[in-house]
Amino acid sequence: MEKTLTVRWRHTRDQESPCFRCMDTGRSLPELLELLLPVFSEEKIGLNFQDEEIPPGAGLPENILLFNGIPLSTLLSYAAQGDEYCHASKCMPPEHIYRRYPGESGVMCDEAPEILVRKAMVLALDPDVQAGFAGLQ
Repeated sequence: MEKTLTVRWRHTRDQESPCFRCMDTGRSLPELLELLLPVFSEEKIGLNFQDEEIPPGAGLPENILLFNGIPLSTLLSYAAQGDEYCHASKCMPPEHIYRRYPGESGVMCDEAPEILVRKAMVLALDPDVQAGFAGLQ
């Protein structure tokens, strides 16, 4: 059975590409998706990138990424669960597993470790996870 990862980027007209990068590798989302295309093909996973332009001031969040209809920020939080399993004083969790910050143009940008973005993609393909987040779509 073939699965599809639909990546929807919701943004205003003045944005040329998603303002997202992997904080550890420096890859942008388009670079990461391009890197993963052979893996998607091998695993029979289709990739559907949707560019959704919204009018400025429409009251909708700008520069938002959704994986199969689920906000990436939500998936990243879900993917990070269990990463902080060590409670010893030497096992300090990362300060920012997911960070949202104002970019150079003033638009809100996002960054997260690449492994969490990859986990978020896998979670977005899971039918049980999709069903659990059906109300967000």
